[in-house]
Amino acid sequence: MEIDREFKSKVGWIYHVGLGIIAICTIGSFVQHSPVFVMIALLLGLMLAIHMLLNTWYRITADGYLVAHCSIFPEKRIKIEEITAVERSAMPVSSYALSLDRLIIYQGSHPWLLVSPTDQQEFVRCLRKFNPEIEVRN
Repeated sequence: MEIDREFKSKVGWIYHVGLGIIAICTIGSFVQHSPVFVMIALLLGLMLAIHMLLNTWYRITADGYLVAHCSIFPEKRIKIEEITAVERSAMPVSSYALSLDRLIIYQGSHPWLLVSPTDQQEFVRCLRKFNPEIEVRN
């Protein structure tokens, strides 16, 4: 019996730096008695960043789906049989990835999503168990 496999997102140094900056600004706003809306906005931003850190993952389901989850954002699902290629990337665009050490998942000839699983080789190996036709590009 096959079970779901879950991969946490790798967290890059840029994310840690950004999180630190938000935390310092949030604390500073309280210490300096900034306007309430500034304190609330910074606190909400910090809470979202922490929530993303704790809740960004990718699941390969037993029934052949790849599910990408990132905090409060809508989950993305794709049938693994529809994935045509996986390619390494460092594109700094917004995505369900907390590191610049990323993989582009292709659906047909089009990029579907950028992900950053902690163990990329195992992640690709698990995808290819469901779809051995997935091309691995470097």
